[in-house]
Amino acid sequence: MKKFSIIAGMTLLSVGLSTSSCSIIKKKRSNRGAVAAAPPKDDKTKAFENLIKDATPSEGLFDMYLRKDGKLIMVLSEANFGPLYGLSNRVSETSNTQDYVAGQMIDRPIAIRLSKDEHSVYIHSVQTSSLVADQDPIKPAFERNFTNPIIRGFKIGGIKGDKIAIDVTALFAGNDALLSPIKKETPMSKMFGGSRGIKAAFNASGSSISSVKAFPKNVEIKSRLSYDMIEGKQSYTVGLHRSIYELPKEPMVPRLGDKRIGFFSSGKELFTSSHDRLKDFVYIHRWRVEPREEDRAKYEAGELVTPAKPITFYVDTAFPPKWRSTIREGIEDWNKAFEHAGFKDAIRAIDYPANDPSFDPDDMRYSCFKYAASPIPNAMGPSYVDPRSGEILTADVIWYHNVVSLVHDWRFAQTSAVDPRVRKLTFDDEVMRESLRYVASHEIGHTLGLMHNMGASYSFPIDSLRSPSFTQKYGTTPSIMDYARNNYVAQPGDYERGVRMIPPLIGVYDAYAIAWGYRLIAGAQKPEDELQTLNKWIEEKANNPMFTYGPQQVFATVDPTDQTEDLGNDHIQASDLGISNLKITLTNLEQWSYQRGEEYKEIRPLYQSLVSQYNRYIGHVLPYIGGIDYREVRQGDELAPKNYISKAEQQRALRWLMGQARSVGQWLYPRELTDRIGYNRGRAMRSVAMITNALYDPTVLARIHEAGELDAKRYYTLPTYMEDLYKELFRSTLKREKLSPEDKVMQTAAIEALAFGSGLKAKSSAANRLSLGENDLTEGNEMPACHACWQHQDTQLNEYTIRFNFGLPTLPSAITAPMMLSYLKRIRSLYAGAGGTAEDKAFYAYQTLQIDKLLKP
Repeated sequence: MKKFSIIAGMTLLSVGLSTSSCSIIKKKRSNRGAVAAAPPKDDKTKAFENLIKDATPSEGLFDMYLRKDGKLIMVLSEANFGPLYGLSNRVSETSNTQDYVAGQMIDRPIAIRLSKDEHSVYIHSVQTSSLVADQDPIKPAFERNFTNPIIRGFKIGGIKGDKIAIDVTALFAGNDALLSPIKKETPMSKMFGGSRGIKAAFNASGSSISSVKAFPKNVEIKSRLSYDMIEGKQSYTVGLHRSIYELPKEPMVPRLGDKRIGFFSSGKELFTSSHDRLKDFVYIHRWRVEPREEDRAKYEAGELVTPAKPITFYVDTAFPPKWRSTIREGIEDWNKAFEHAGFKDAIRAIDYPANDPSFDPDDMRYSCFKYAASPIPNAMGPSYVDPRSGEILTADVIWYHNVVSLVHDWRFAQTSAVDPRVRKLTFDDEVMRESLRYVASHEIGHTLGLMHNMGASYSFPIDSLRSPSFTQKYGTTPSIMDYARNNYVAQPGDYERGVRMIPPLIGVYDAYAIAWGYRLIAGAQKPEDELQTLNKWIEEKANNPMFTYGPQQVFATVDPTDQTEDLGNDHIQASDLGISNLKITLTNLEQWSYQRGEEYKEIRPLYQSLVSQYNRYIGHVLPYIGGIDYREVRQGDELAPKNYISKAEQQRALRWLMGQARSVGQWLYPRELTDRIGYNRGRAMRSVAMITNALYDPTVLARIHEAGELDAKRYYTLPTYMEDLYKELFRSTLKREKLSPEDKVMQTAAIEALAFGSGLKAKSSAANRLSLGENDLTEGNEMPACHACWQHQDTQLNEYTIRFNFGLPTLPSAITAPMMLSYLKRIRSLYAGAGGTAEDKAFYAYQTLQIDKLLKP
């Protein structure tokens, strides 16, 4: 290679001398008409020109050249080295929706910066979570320890003037892990046994770059990648849309987050010599909604003004026209909330433009409400930010087609006993639009930065949910960011009296949260300047439960006041009213869904929705056992951060749960119906076992013990709870009554749990038993329509405002094992003296044999 370069250089030198000699001869012949020769081109200039020869150019932020042979050349100028850019990776089309649908982001965009040396151009990933003040003397040490790592490098292919050409084909048309559509293993996926994503081998021959468009502030690159799936021997082709876009030259002034109000946020840590430790804080995610300069005085005087740059959502024209207007209404409903922040017409919805060739819904410049033809019953609303400030730059709502069936079955199960309009397989358009508008507004709330507020609905008294005046004003919840769907508390006749069946368009908490996050604070130059005012706004609402924020709980529900799919501040009363409605609906199910000559499979999903709704009611009461009402407190507050559920409330919950376990099989699984639709009635008994398992959960017992140690009069002590539980589960035997099938299932499950707790039975066996029960309780529950923070790779777990109930403490075996063993022996003694029918005696004999095997292996 070196030999070739030397020869080439000599040849070029020879050509240069020859051209010069000719020019001198011509000058001697005539001084007129002489033309100076062009300077010789060096290797790098020639290489530059060869790289882009016959390529289709697109000039903008970077000059891009797509060659006929499929190679993509990026041309950079000096101005491109230094600024901060974002790099995103989105699916634009796919042959398989298992992992992603069209329009969905694969990962969160990353912040990048470019650098170069004599040989290469480098992409650096820019870290934005660790900070240091410019004037802090520790800054040099900080910079040495927080350099921005190189994530990709490209050999310089040619140079012309201040232009540098690099070949980026492999990055955008190859199987580069940085931009791959193959799902990666994540800590969360590993926790649940590994990623369920498509496993496939890259097919280079079927992969290429489709198009490239450059604009002044962004570059949009479309590729088509093909894979051979390892399982099933199928092909997988996915269209990808990559954006490189300029981040704001001047970052927006960030706003510090507060755990007492629910915003998505970016975590930061400040290295400083002014404090004795690192300072941890978060910046909330919000759009840059600011008044025009000419309106600033009006804004500060309290007058509503139109923002300089309204938030604009483009609505997919693939939505049927009958839904599209509803989607737009759901988006623009948030204008009422922005009025509380001082803005009018802050958010607008328009259809995809029909005659704008530059418009692309996957372009990062456009925020879009996208329709995905997918059987998934869900919707989600992710947003993407400038990581330095939390400014939301763009957002999407992905609306899966089958969310329609989800909202139908929710509303049917929850309100058909009360609202005659929903007693049908297909709702009238007016009714369906009511529910779809709620889902649209909920997802837009996420795109505005709001997290779920699962504690909102707990602020409403049960009686208020049956009040026409109250529900017409407030709906079912103070926040549509809660999972509080339809009014299952309402009873027959309430609809006719004017009781509202659905959530509000925008809740009072939602308006308050938007005001807190978006109202500008006059005179504030930096985040710290806002703290006093932000705290004041929260303190002004502190005594009104409608403005309380309850973080979403993940893995387990410990706090009964922050739950999903619930209504009201008394879950037992609400569940009783809901169950009363379920019984009415179940009695009329076949009549309300009757279609002469049709198969019964049309009825099965409706029946399953009733079972799922009942299981939710059970799930709302279970957390009272060993429950804790958490409060976010500050120094000087009178509230305690942990408030254990009282003994009286837990005893009430225990009695209710036992009552449900004994009675559910008598009405929820009618044999005539279950036989027709092919439903397994055995699930009823598995649900009974699950309730029993949950009452012996080791983490529940630990919390009961902890509370009892604190105050044995106000709270359950563990011995008292265990005794009450024993008396409830073995009540029929203690009273010498005939055992029901439910009695036998509960007692069997109790013996299993005690065997595990005593250490006499292998942990794996008990763990499998518990897992089975939990799955049975939630079997058939639909995926919640939400931006589920832990389900999608384009979102990051936000521990700041989510309560992770994982790895909860349990008691040492020195405390639990003797207690569990003593109950096993008591049960054996109880069975030894028990009478009853021959069938009951056989049951007692069998269980006694099982206990003996444990005691005398």
